[in-house]
Amino acid sequence: MSLGLQSLSASPFLGNLGAGERSLWRFLLALFGGALVFIVVAILAFLLSLLFMVLACGWPAPTSTEGLQAFARRLSDLSNSDGHSFADASQIMALALPGNILPMFSFIAIAALVHRRRIKDFVTSWPRFRWRLMLTGFVLSTIVIGPFLAVGQMLDPKAGLPPVLLVSPDIVLRVVYALLCVIAFTPAAMGEEILFRGWLLRQTAVLVRQPLVLMAVNGVLFSAAHLDFAPDAFLERALMGAGFTYMTLRLGGVEMSCGVHAANNLMIVLFLQPLTLKLSPNTPLDAGTAVSYVGLFVAYIGMAELIARWTPLRRWTQGEPPPPSASAEAEHFS
Repeated sequence: MSLGLQSLSASPFLGNLGAGERSLWRFLLALFGGALVFIVVAILAFLLSLLFMVLACGWPAPTSTEGLQAFARRLSDLSNSDGHSFADASQIMALALPGNILPMFSFIAIAALVHRRRIKDFVTSWPRFRWRLMLTGFVLSTIVIGPFLAVGQMLDPKAGLPPVLLVSPDIVLRVVYALLCVIAFTPAAMGEEILFRGWLLRQTAVLVRQPLVLMAVNGVLFSAAHLDFAPDAFLERALMGAGFTYMTLRLGGVEMSCGVHAANNLMIVLFLQPLTLKLSPNTPLDAGTAVSYVGLFVAYIGMAELIARWTPLRRWTQGEPPPPSASAEAEHFS
């Protein structure tokens, strides 16, 4: 397997694009119909999360003027929380993540329905999801990226204890926090990968197969969708999205990028900064930060190449072109 842009443009993940993807009206219907469903599900998920807060977390019920005022104060306090206590961290996850995960998978379902595709077609070119490839991406990202994050934290005079240690002095609550993060952020990462590196990447490939263009467009759109236009955050997510696109094209599916994305999210909320409802500070972009983001992008490409080139790992993860029967089945379905 040689590294080259031509091999990416011929990725098996894009091998079964059919009339459903090439139809403009289907694309527009999937885009706007999916966006509408996304908004509706997000609102419903948020309301259900608030109901959960009242029933399970002891929030005051907004059934009277006093109750409504107390409820609003509790919501305001949580919105301004730094997430450093177990109660706040768990409630922030319960409030924020359902309104992110459920809408994404709803959008994906609408897109699959409109394009007459199985959701699997947005996930992998193989007959089934490659869990070993996802696990390998998770482990590689932790091993390769984790030490750099740890060194950065140790050298930062403003860095405090990792969130997993700050949330509580009780070891049991620390373990529960870590488990909640795994349960919450893994499907969130998978939803983003299926939506951006699955549906969106395939739709973009209908117009252009040039890998550098696909990586740039996907990365920029992925970053813009987070609505965080601070220069440093925008560049970081754009390069991450471009790297995830490379993985998807190189290995024929989103499994590895799901694992790497999940590892990135978990390393942040466990060791760098917890999830909060506050807006990110608009920090300036300096040369050192930009170089570190480029290094992250190069590391992502290197990890994908390691799997694609090292025969034992490639075979164990199935990080190679799918068997002919899988491609024939996908073509027949389209």
